[in-house]
Amino acid sequence: MRTLVCRHCGRTILTNKKLKHLLQQYCGDKTCQTGRKLRFERHKYKTNSAFRSAKLQRVRDRRKTLLREGKPFFGSQYQSSYRSSHPEYVLENRLRQRERNTRKRRKSKDDCKIVNPDTLIAKQIDNDMVYAMIAVDYQKIVNPDAFMSQLAGIESITKAQTMFVRRL
Repeated sequence: MRTLVCRHCGRTILTNKKLKHLLQQYCGDKTCQTGRKLRFERHKYKTNSAFRSAKLQRVRDRRKTLLREGKPFFGSQYQSSYRSSHPEYVLENRLRQRERNTRKRRKSKDDCKIVNPDTLIAKQIDNDMVYAMIAVDYQKIVNPDAFMSQLAGIESITKAQTMFVRRL
């Protein structure tokens, strides 16, 4: 008898001797079989357009029948009915959202970090355009190395503070 390692749970088990023509990859546990079926369906959904369109059509048909039967337990109707039947949840959620909004408003622009400074310079600088000098705070930039090639000529002009040139 051969043994196998289940692809879902990772346990080592004996293979089923009745499956001689198939290569067994999962054990007989219910959760492992559910995982096997789910993996098969996801793969078929990605690769087979007929299967995908049929599945989407079944979902649309099911929603229509539920709506006709007056069962609100799908999508946004379920959420709206839940909110109407749980006013304490709605009130608590509103208060938490107000707190999140005030924290967001309090956060100043100084707290923001520039993660990718390469996006500030899209193309080479021309002499025919108008430019602005912007002070650069290297403590706010995550990757300041990207500025080094552009700032080499400017540093001799702005000896007091490093500036960044941007087209207006």
